[in-house]
Amino acid sequence: MSAHQNGGVRLVAMLAALALTAPARAQSLLERQTLTGDWNGVRPALSAHGVDVYLTYTGSMWANVAGGRATGVRWNGFLDFGVEADLAQIGAWDGLGFHADFHWWQGERPTKQLIGGIRAQTLSEWEAAATLRVYNLYLRQAFADDRVVVKLGQIAADTDFMVSRYGGLFLNGGIGDLVSQNLNLDGPVYPLAAPGLSVQLRPRPWLTARLGAYTGDAGRDIAGNHGFGWTVGKDAGGAFFSEIAVDQQRRLPGTYTLGGIYATDSSAQAGLGPLRGSHSDLYLMVDQALVAGAQGQPVLAAFARIAGSPQTARNVVKINADAGVVLFGPLRSRPGDALGVAVSLFRFNDDFRQRSRATVGGGQTVVELNYQLAIAPWLVIQPDAQFFFDPAISGRNAQALGIQVTVIL
Repeated sequence: MSAHQNGGVRLVAMLAALALTAPARAQSLLERQTLTGDWNGVRPALSAHGVDVYLTYTGSMWANVAGGRATGVRWNGFLDFGVEADLAQIGAWDGLGFHADFHWWQGERPTKQLIGGIRAQTLSEWEAAATLRVYNLYLRQAFADDRVVVKLGQIAADTDFMVSRYGGLFLNGGIGDLVSQNLNLDGPVYPLAAPGLSVQLRPRPWLTARLGAYTGDAGRDIAGNHGFGWTVGKDAGGAFFSEIAVDQQRRLPGTYTLGGIYATDSSAQAGLGPLRGSHSDLYLMVDQALVAGAQGQPVLAAFARIAGSPQTARNVVKINADAGVVLFGPLRSRPGDALGVAVSLFRFNDDFRQRSRATVGGGQTVVELNYQLAIAPWLVIQPDAQFFFDPAISGRNAQALGIQVTVIL
């Protein structure tokens, strides 16, 4: 039997299993892993055959209560849906997988409208143009028990790079992908993905290396860009990411990452002045448990990142840094909750300030206080407060309060 025929037989078997699946015992609402349950057994049956479908909705409400550009309230909605498939289970070779991810944004841009801040430090990392967009769309091939993983397709670089384990609690976009990378380059990072190739190597359990190559022009974050606004070729240039990470798993585990970014694009500095030519950034990240529980789980943890460019001409940002601490289970009765405080700051390059026709300060700083309430496996609520100092556009300190609700459908 050919591989194609064998795959067809497996697909038919999968569909038959779905049809014959008996409904499982109904779980209570707060016990479910997803709000909509297992779809009468369809979800686990699909998963047993290597196909995982996911839908997550994130809604947020923000109020600027003082300072900034304007006081007021804005909301955002964000639907993330897609599929992860293990193609080996339907007849392909071992280790081959497929990932498709789609985003649908609704609402406004509260950071620009209320705070007068820049896109690299948005109130929520999900803030983007209101549109339906294709995001990550790639094939994944794993070798040697996942010690080598290759991705090829349309990929956002910050899916694999610049990721902090403990920084993920916070909502501000400046604690997502690095501010210096976001403003100095036009490469593919959230909310835009673009053609690329990434390779992850894990030669030892404690050592990981990552390499990524992408087009240098991911397009613009506008409503008319539905995911394919990127360009490739000589004019677009390329963006190259690299990381080496060391994990130490003693009583207080930690991860220490050294990264570098090199871009050959020839875009103008924030639309100003002469073309930049090649560009490079360097960064260091630390994720460290400070106090561990009896089972080795972190109770108190910290993260810190610093990034900058050795080039002093034709860049927007010369240095940025962020750091924070997270307390897990701050209330004995709520072990799944987390409380954190973090700061994110950057400083403009002097060359950019001289060339900019708009009046900008020396940089911008944000302090965030966040509490994560784990209500159910499918429901997380995060009250949040953010304080902006010297916002780049408005120049007036601002105080914002918000709440974000994440529902796994």
